[in-house]
Parts: sequence; structure tokens; C-alpha cells
Amino acid sequence: MTHPRIAIIGSGIVGSALAYALAKRGAPVTVVDEGVAANRATGGSFAWINAHRPDDAHYFALRLHSMRLWRDLMAEIDGLPVRLSGALNWETPLDEIEEVARALNEGGNTARLVSTPRIRAMEPALAAPPEVAIDAPLEGVTNPDTIAQTLLAAAIGLGAETRDARVAGITTSNDRVTGLETTIGPLTAERVVVAAGRATSALLATVDVDLPMNTPLGLLVRTKPVPRLSQRIMTSAELHVWQMTDGRLILGEDFGGSEVGENRTATETRALDRARATFAGVPLEFDTSTVAGRPVPQDGYPAVGWVPGTDGLMAATMHSGVTLAPVMATHLSAMLLDDAQVDALEPYRVGRFAEA
Repeated sequence: MTHPRIAIIGSGIVGSALAYALAKRGAPVTVVDEGVAANRATGGSFAWINAHRPDDAHYFALRLHSMRLWRDLMAEIDGLPVRLSGALNWETPLDEIEEVARALNEGGNTARLVSTPRIRAMEPALAAPPEVAIDAPLEGVTNPDTIAQTLLAAAIGLGAETRDARVAGITTSNDRVTGLETTIGPLTAERVVVAAGRATSALLATVDVDLPMNTPLGLLVRTKPVPRLSQRIMTSAELHVWQMTDGRLILGEDFGGSEVGENRTATETRALDRARATFAGVPLEFDTSTVAGRPVPQDGYPAVGWVPGTDGLMAATMHSGVTLAPVMATHLSAMLLDDAQVDALEPYRVGRFAEA
């Protein structure tokens, strides 16, 4: 089968996962980005793979599907930096936590309530275990520094190509995409996917498409390595934390990070102080911090699929890129190569904002 030539703008986790899915099908795909893969939103992500918001059954199911697909990718790609070792959550108010745990479990994201004695046995490093928490053993994390590079390397191994360049514009003829203008020259393509995170809105504006987005900044702190404290993600009302393979902790006030504020040092210090209180007696020292803009379509949901008005142009942007990358890669590759109609993505179509 002859596949169309596809260009992907963006080498973050969504663009790299899609490149892998396309290359696996034998499609000629080129990923265009400036600099190192995942050097923006993905590299500054808390990198939590999860399924929450059971009140929205459709979105919840999409996230659960993607969690399962992460397991498939782990079996396919040697050394994929993903750890599905569970999460312990006690940020939900006590009068709601039982209902949330039940909804998560009934929806398919295996969850149970655990009380202080059990939490103490599960997480002996915690200084003051909460009264009750939600144990979600199917959830996990990926290394934000290396996940996109690993996916992209796997795609390259299957024939994908890359271009280290900035995209200056999307070229069209008779309302159909023809390729890209880049800082190293034109690139011909019959399909173009804009997976450029917070830059997606500006790129779509070049073809007169309005994609309203918010790009809040989030700060995440990394400590210097310490001995193993936990394999889980732990989330409270004050701190979200998990420990990387090299022993460093990633800290934020929520999974989007801490509000940066006017004084970045004060924000870093606050996160570190909260972690020291969480793991009393552990000598935590500041290492680095990242500040990244989260690509969030205006209503908080993904904006994916064909862009109205320009044949062959597709967008793929979302805040939950780490969780959703595998399912989006699966569905969008079917749309690109098979002209599939994917009902699961219908609520997240790009054109919904113009229809409002």
C-alpha cells in the first residue's frame, strides 16, 4: 500500500508517539522541530500517566484506553522509560474521597481506599501518613527527559526522518496542504500534523483557523538524588511528588506544577519545604527547576483531528499529552492512513470552537 507523505510539526511526546505509530505502518513520515525532542512542554511535565475525572465518562474511558496502550508500548520498545507502579492520592477532601474512589473503581481505573496503618506499610518514608487515601495501582509515570527521544528513536529505527528546523508556515494550494516552509527550506507533504504544543494556535492562525488556548506556566522542582523513598506517585492538596530512577524527586503543588509567581526562588523553596515536611529526616537539596507552558485548549479538553477548511491538515494538542499520547497516536494514525472515522475523538474535534 502506498501511504501519503506526512510531516509532523513537533517532537514532543504526542508528535513522537504519532511518528512511531505511522512508521510502524510503513508510512513516510518526517518530524520537524527546532532543537532537542521534548525541549518544551514534555520536558517540563510532571509526567503522570493517569485516569481521573470519572464524572466525564467519555474522557475517562479515553484516558483508561491510553493507560492500557502504554503497557503495549512497553512490551514493544526496549528501554521505554515508563513505570506503572501506582499512585497514592489524598488531595480529595475527606467528605468526597470515598465517592471518588468508588467512581474510579467502577469506571475501570482499579482503585481502593486505604487507611493510615496500610499507608504506613505501603509508604514507610512518609512522615505523617494521611487518615485515608486512594490507592490507584494501574497509574504510573514516564521520564519527561527521555520519553519523547525514546519514542522518536524507535520511529527513526522504522524509517522515520527528522529535520532540525523551525517551521515558518504551512503551505497550501486550492485549500489543500502541500507541505511546510522551514528555516532550512521547503518540505513537501500530503498530510501535515501540528503537534506543536503551545505553538499550535499560532501555526493554525497562518491558515486562518482560530484555536483558542490557554498556556499557563507551571514550575516543577527536582531535588538532588536521595536513596529510594517510593515507587509511587503521591499527591496531596499541597504537594505532588514522585521519585525518578536516578533518585531525584520531582515536586509541584499539582501535576501541572506550581504557580511561578513573581519570585521563582520563593516558589522553589516552598515546594522543597513541603517535600521536607512530607519526608521528614530525608536531606533533600535543590537541584534544578523547570518552567513550562501547558498547552490547554480553552475548554480544557484535547483539540485533535482534521482542521476545517484545509484538506490534509490535522492538529493534535492537549494538556494531558503524557497520558493520552498512545491513544492519540493510534486513532490519528488510522485517520491519516485509513481515512478512518474515529468516534472516540469526535467530542475533541478542532472545529468545535468555531461552532460555539
